[in-house]
Amino acid sequence: MIALGAIVAAGLVTALSVRDAVALDLVFTLLLYAVLGQSWNWISGYAGNISFGHAIFFGCGAYASALMVTHGLSPWLAIPAGAVAAAALAIVTGFPTLALRGHYFSIATIAVAAIVDALVRTQPWLGRATGFELPIASGWAALQFADKGPYIVLALVLFTAVQIATIALERSRLGYYLRALRANHAAAAAVGIDERSWKLLAFAWSAVIASCAGVLYAQYTLFVDPPSTIALGVSIDIALIGVVGGIGTLWGPAVGALVYVVLAKGVALELGGTGKGYDLVIYGAIICVIAALRPHGIVGAIVDGLRRRRGALELGAASATGGAA
Repeated sequence: MIALGAIVAAGLVTALSVRDAVALDLVFTLLLYAVLGQSWNWISGYAGNISFGHAIFFGCGAYASALMVTHGLSPWLAIPAGAVAAAALAIVTGFPTLALRGHYFSIATIAVAAIVDALVRTQPWLGRATGFELPIASGWAALQFADKGPYIVLALVLFTAVQIATIALERSRLGYYLRALRANHAAAAAVGIDERSWKLLAFAWSAVIASCAGVLYAQYTLFVDPPSTIALGVSIDIALIGVVGGIGTLWGPAVGALVYVVLAKGVALELGGTGKGYDLVIYGAIICVIAALRPHGIVGAIVDGLRRRRGALELGAASATGGAA
């Protein structure tokens, strides 16, 4: 909680004092991707079902916001509407697919995402492949602002709520059950843990989190289309953020988002057109190194190192005590 408080304080200072649009855009993107990575972490990190279709839930929120605004309704209504749509989609798609093991579940999520993408691109009321341009407004009622500071505050509120919810997850019955199922689903089932029911619950909540991020994204960019929201590439980015940072850890998605944003945004801004693709090369190299040497991600490697150090200190203390005796 101390780390979370420090991040909140730093975010508020940034929102209130920084006026550089590029810096504020980086902070907003960082917070948004941290939320998306954490939503993916709920089902893929804690439950162990690696999803490559999580962008469809992000798209539920983004399209709910676009539909509400273009039809003259309040974008605040998109939050519950997108959440309900995302949770329903997670339950409908998760009921048959969560019974699959390993890479079969991952392949199934790719197939579901491809179907959703194809449907959205052919539906006139969803803007087809061209998407939506949201009408320009201003103020909290419209969730649109001339300054980027309020967007940072909203993203910070969402990030804080998601981190607190994840802390609660880790300490809840749901969290214990998910970790047990991830470790050994047969042993967990033998003691009465209903795998499908608990994973469906986690899947639905992860979809709700991603949907809330989608609403904020739509109001920030004022443009929604399939490539920017529900495409396979978006799902892969979300998954890689979790993998690089550390799956099944509280701060892994935030660390993964930091690495992703610094490389994807920072390198591109620094090098401009001459650096096109360099960020992908560097990010790909980091992923390869982590996959080969530290499969638990950056945070997982840090936790493992601290545990080894604590174990060595305890062993040294025990040896000194034994020698004295």
